[in-house]
Amino acid sequence: MLPAVVWFPALREADASVWLRAAPRLTIPDTAQARLVQDALRGTRCAVDLTEDFTSVAWRKLLQNAVAGLMVLAGRRAGMFSREDITAVALAYLRECLSVARAEGAKLSDSVPQEIVEVFHRGARRSEHLHSYRPRGRGCRWSGIFATGVVQRRARRHAIPTPLSDLIVPLLAAASDGPG
Repeated sequence: MLPAVVWFPALREADASVWLRAAPRLTIPDTAQARLVQDALRGTRCAVDLTEDFTSVAWRKLLQNAVAGLMVLAGRRAGMFSREDITAVALAYLRECLSVARAEGAKLSDSVPQEIVEVFHRGARRSEHLHSYRPRGRGCRWSGIFATGVVQRRARRHAIPTPLSDLIVPLLAAASDGPG
């Protein structure tokens, strides 16, 4: 078994087609097994990046996915991050998650929250696949619930308070396939 961060920026369209917004890729730890995967996928449409610091890459992706949940809660696209109040909430939430990531061994700089928010600023029309399901009455199984739940669980190991995650995770669960 080989852990991987999957970068597959896709959006399902109303006609059930899938729009791939950028080239798909995997980021995996730099090991002998990983090089086998890289060789197997060479020449395909999926690139494979090897990293010596998989922990940091995985946590950065988790932070990105966690803050994307705010779009699901608001029912809005990434343009909502142009609001100063939403940017402030996103940055506070990302800083909370960053403290947990660092406690878990991720080597992420203080600038990571701002860098992630800037990605959302640049992609004002960007939405998460889950966001597109809600208007059509489809369920919202969102990996961000899991991602943010990981932040909470790992924070408890280190006695790190997570007041924003403690609020956002139940709201995301309520927006999912759960009761209500």
